[in-house]
Amino acid sequence: MTEAFSFCAGRFRCPYQVHRSAVAGPVLILLPALGVAARKYEAFALGLVAAGNHVLTVDWPGQGESVPRPNRQLDYGYRDLVEEFVPSLLAAAREHFPTGRPVLLGHSLGGHIATLFAAANPEADVAVVGVACGNIHYRNWQGRKRLLTPCVALTFNILTALFGYLPGKTIGFGGHEARRLMRDWGRVAWSGNFDHLGLDLAHPGNNPTPSLFIGVRNDPFAPPASTLGLAALIQAQPTLRVLPSPRPASENPHSAWLRAPATMVEAVVSGLAAFSRRIATGQAV
Repeated sequence: MTEAFSFCAGRFRCPYQVHRSAVAGPVLILLPALGVAARKYEAFALGLVAAGNHVLTVDWPGQGESVPRPNRQLDYGYRDLVEEFVPSLLAAAREHFPTGRPVLLGHSLGGHIATLFAAANPEADVAVVGVACGNIHYRNWQGRKRLLTPCVALTFNILTALFGYLPGKTIGFGGHEARRLMRDWGRVAWSGNFDHLGLDLAHPGNNPTPSLFIGVRNDPFAPPASTLGLAALIQAQPTLRVLPSPRPASENPHSAWLRAPATMVEAVVSGLAAFSRRIATGQAV
């Protein structure tokens, strides 16, 4: 079933698809990586459904099936996604599935937005699962790799100034991306924080949001230090589960797991089961 909501004062149409499980189970809202269309997650979503979960998949505004494409006049940033896009998805999920705690399941950029939403809304009654995501501060890499994200951020600033958007498909990184979105992304490479967004983030020690962060071994875009740095926004003692890539070493582990998602499905499902056990027994999550 495909439906849609509007975003950014009606300037973007954002379709989402509802995948229903045959049995009652958790409701997972799947937030994709930068430049990765929702359709690329079909095998992952169907695996989660087969395991007893309802799943909503969605494209970011102006990506995939969402229109129109960003330009100088049609622009948005991280804060818009946290304060408008995610609440719209939660409303859609609760319309279809009125009971239970929705789970924001974010890959890469999706993990950023899911975590920021939970940090800014600690009483929202959601859970967060972050997959192959992290804080892109340069210090979360080692050696010469520390130059990666700052250099990319500088390049993106130049390109977005020239074009009014990031021509990601042309340069091989992301898609047709909004200017402010990429500049918000890039500022974290230098600062290591999200202060520039102006969000009021709760102290992680006071945040009751159940959360799980899953990395993929040898992921060049989200090494363990990076993922733990993002988890620290909502976990007082950040923890990380690292999985081996299910694909050949020649394929980038950051997204290659989408081609063979069974191991990731198992990790997500077992993590959600652990949430349920802890909540039922009154333990911290």
